[in-house]
Amino acid sequence: MDKISVIIPVYKVENYLERCVRSVCNQTYPELEILLIDDGSPDRSGEICDVLAGQDARIRVIHKSNGGLSDARNAGIDASTGDWLAFVDSDDWLDPRMLEILKIQAEKYGAEIAECSYRNLYKEMVKEETSCSGNVIVATPVEAIEGNLDWKNFKPVAWNKLYRADIVGRIRYPKGKLHEDEFTTHKFYLAAKKIVYVDVSGYNYDRRREGSITAKFSLRNLDACQAYHEKTNAVCHTPELAPIRQKMCDTYCWTLFDCLAKCADAGLSGPELDRTLADAMADRPMLEENGLNQLYRECFRVLEKKGLNACAAYWKGKSGQ
Repeated sequence: MDKISVIIPVYKVENYLERCVRSVCNQTYPELEILLIDDGSPDRSGEICDVLAGQDARIRVIHKSNGGLSDARNAGIDASTGDWLAFVDSDDWLDPRMLEILKIQAEKYGAEIAECSYRNLYKEMVKEETSCSGNVIVATPVEAIEGNLDWKNFKPVAWNKLYRADIVGRIRYPKGKLHEDEFTTHKFYLAAKKIVYVDVSGYNYDRRREGSITAKFSLRNLDACQAYHEKTNAVCHTPELAPIRQKMCDTYCWTLFDCLAKCADAGLSGPELDRTLADAMADRPMLEENGLNQLYRECFRVLEKKGLNACAAYWKGKSGQ
């Protein structure tokens, strides 16, 4: 039986960690290696990791200095010995059959990546991400990347997936970046030949924890623009990705102008914003060559002629944001 390495970055989650790890230990797929990456956590999380490891021989703990989520995931990849890899955020948890379902679907369709849907847990409600129809979709890398852009079935997040270890290979998450999945997931897809999606929820994404890195907009959120800058350049210069160029360009621009408007509203400034603006203006000819729609063309014109605040006002007025 193939072994699955489950990589769990751990940082300041002493109140949530046991719930997460127990959900992995209780998976119906038994052949697991559970890697707890203590990323220099200042609370009791590292101690809890050691206690849990003493209770299940499949758990291995790596204590390291703080390097952030990407660095912890990378440490887990480097230490893993499994045939397949899965990532779980330590404040979330898995349904009991998630890994078994993904492994079955991967084997059935000969896919190197299998993914499922998830449920969002808010303070006031639980919301399924999709209709959970049970349908199965088999996709090429191009189709899966397009699915990410449509945000319909295939998603760019790291943690609802099972990856064959050899397609992960040397691909690593960018250290110190927010939206690290946006820099990386398309690379995993392109390393694969086939990706399968099953429309059932297996992952519980807990949005209730205060202090979550997804909670508040800051200049660090401009990392999403950098990710799309890199992805869009890759797509526009790869012939086999031609069918999704326009959609990628439009998604880049939506992300860009939405983030710029939030920066303007908050009065933010700094080198991160300067870099984002420079990248965008350098990308403008490429974007317009690939059929960019009129709203984004006009946003670029206003940005160039009248500056950030005018562009933000125009964007909000026209996009309804």
